[in-house]
Parts: sequence; C-alpha cells; structure tokens
Amino acid sequence: MLGCPVDVPGPGPGVLSGSEGSTGASTGTTTGATDTGTSESTLDGSSSSGSDPAVCGNGVIEGTEQCDCGGAPCDLAGLHGKTCADVEHPAAPGPLTGGVLDCDPLQCTFVITQCSYCGDGMLGGVEDCEPPGVPLPESCAELGKGALGDAICNAECRFDTSGCTDCGARFDFDRCPEGWVALQLDPEAAPPSWACGLAGPGWGPGPYPSPVWGTGLDGPYADDESSGLRSPPIALRGCVHEALEIRVRHWLSFETAGPVVTDGGNLQVSDDPDTGFITIEPVSGTLYDAGPLQTSFSPPDGEIGWNGQNLDEDDWAESRFRIEGFARYDPLYLRFQFGSDGSGTDDGWFIDRVELFEVP
Repeated sequence: MLGCPVDVPGPGPGVLSGSEGSTGASTGTTTGATDTGTSESTLDGSSSSGSDPAVCGNGVIEGTEQCDCGGAPCDLAGLHGKTCADVEHPAAPGPLTGGVLDCDPLQCTFVITQCSYCGDGMLGGVEDCEPPGVPLPESCAELGKGALGDAICNAECRFDTSGCTDCGARFDFDRCPEGWVALQLDPEAAPPSWACGLAGPGWGPGPYPSPVWGTGLDGPYADDESSGLRSPPIALRGCVHEALEIRVRHWLSFETAGPVVTDGGNLQVSDDPDTGFITIEPVSGTLYDAGPLQTSFSPPDGEIGWNGQNLDEDDWAESRFRIEGFARYDPLYLRFQFGSDGSGTDDGWFIDRVELFEVP
C-alpha cells in the first residue's frame, strides 16, 4: 500500500475549482462576467454554463475536477465511476491495481493512499502476479498456453504468455527416456563412461533423488575418454519463430592440472546423427571456460567447453543456448561431447534435464 497521500494544491471546500473567464468548448467565448451562451464539457459528459465556475464540494463533477463526493462518503458516482485500477497517478510507484480510491474534499482530486500497486510485493486487485518477491504461480502449461517456454509477469502485474509454445521438446532424465545413447567418438579411446541412473552416495551430486545421465554413476570417468551422449531425433513442428533456445541443467566437476586446462565437454547440434555436428556456445547461465580443452583424443581436444576451472563446479547450474534459423535442422540432434586426458580424473558430468523451444 502507498504510504503517503497525494498533495495537489487546489481550492478549498465550496470554492471555485474551475476557471472563470475560460474559453468555452463550443462556439463563442466568455470574457469577464459576460455570458455569450458558451458551455464547457465536464468529466461526466454534462455541460455547465461558461459563466458558472465549478465548485468543489457540491457533489457535481465539473470543470477540471477528478471527483466530487459532496462531503459524503464517496461512491462510484462521486468518483466518476473510477476505481484504483482505472487511475493513472503521478505519485504512484507503479500501476495501480486495486484497493480503495478516495477523493480529496478540498481539491476534488483522487486520493490513492489506500490503493495497491504493481510492485508493492503483495498480490491483490486485478493482479495476476507480483514481481519480484512473489514467484509466478503458474506455468505455460498450467495457463493452457503451451507445453514449453516461459510465462512471465509484465510491468502491469499481468501474465504475459507470448513466450509460451508447443514447438519444442523436454527431456527429464528422471525416467531415463528412450533414444539417448552413449557413444565412443574415437575408436582408440577408452569406452564411454556415460550411463543413466541414480548417482551413488558421496559421488558427484549423489545421493540424488532421481536418475541422471552421468559420466560414471558410482565412480570417476575414465582416463583417455572421447565420448558422447546423443539425443534421439527431435522434430520441431508448428513453429512460428526463427530462433530456438536450449536449456541444460547439469552438474560438473572435471580434473584440471592447476592453470592447465585438460578434461571437459561441450554441446553440439546436427541434422545427421553420424556426421556434421557443430559445437554451439551458451549465451547465458554457466558459460564455457577460457582456453581450449586438452584431452587425449579429438574430439573434444582443442575445442572450447566447460572444464575444471569453472566457477560453478560441484553444484547444479543451468546453461542456455540460442540457435537462429533452426529450421535447417530437420530433425535436430543434440550431442554432449566429453573428453579426458591420461593423467587424472574427477567426479564428472551429470545432466538432469534438457529442454528446447522456439523463442521470438
């Protein structure tokens, strides 16, 4: 709620609140006390004589008055049919959304001290949501606006579902979805350590309440590894935008030799499961680290990626990617690419969720 009344200078009760000698709204003008029959439109659409000034406190909204309750408790008529949510007021810290609108009996202007506003941290009035302290109560799916994407709270504390869509896919690895496969990317490298299941207690993120895809669920990944985790084909249909956002929720901990970058991984995309994968970089969230990976085999030796110097190591984090013109990937394949050298290992890389959807 607002903490102070609005102080707008104006006339006292029963005094003029319009302008004597003002220019009329129709033909002719009023000068001095001469009445030429001119009329002046009032807020409620009625007219008053050009020679009769508006009087605050007479219960009639006229001249420049916003309201006039005639000294009685205000009703809608005295407030010109307005509520808090109908009023834009320069003293309000945000859009007014509810509460009790009142009228200053001395100035016939709106009083908003009992109105709520968007941004006061309390959900009320015509608000759907209240940023930033009150979490968004519903998702795109719960609002019936699409299975993927983000419903947001706009500057008027109303739902904005323009980011919701059915174009995309979501993979929650708590059920080890079918179609994801572990690959050995170099025939001379160690077998892939990727597996889906529960991380063992005391290893990586374990104990964790649901399955994940990880490079070793009960122990470290292998030395000299060049491996990948590839998605099933993802068909994107019914899309209207040209950009795709990919979100990855993951936990990582890679071996590194002091300032020397060694083990790590990255994300790739392709429209062919056997050839043509290209590495993409995150645009927000947990980003790739500086310096190329130095692993025993290519890939990913020499490529950029997450490595053992990442500030978000040993914790769950999210990385977000963006692809422009994704229609050329039909279908789309994702591949998480991992590599290690031959002189030490660590807990590894664990992936909990992958989602991708069109964005404006």
